[in-house]
Amino acid sequence: MEEAYKEGWIRTIGASNFYPDRLVDLCSFVEVKPAINQVETHVFQQQAQAHEYMVKYGVQHESWRPFAEERKDFFTDSVLTKIGEKYNKSAAQTALRFLI
Repeated sequence: MEEAYKEGWIRTIGASNFYPDRLVDLCSFVEVKPAINQVETHVFQQQAQAHEYMVKYGVQHESWRPFAEERKDFFTDSVLTKIGEKYNKSAAQTALRFLI
């Protein structure tokens, strides 16, 4: 991937499911750090520790499954719905705003 990047074939390198220990290893042994790391992140699984490491190493955190694959009745969750009603937003809009 680094060769493709250096030759101009790709603009950035990304990673997926690199949790803190693996992200540190990756960033420590490459010339071109990944621009983004996609990990499962939603209101029920916030990945705070993983996020801290991504910030430390300059890697953008991207949410995979931001709607939690509708687990726990996501779109009708009482807390998300109540907060959404206050701002005239849906549970999904409330959750996405929280993640941002």
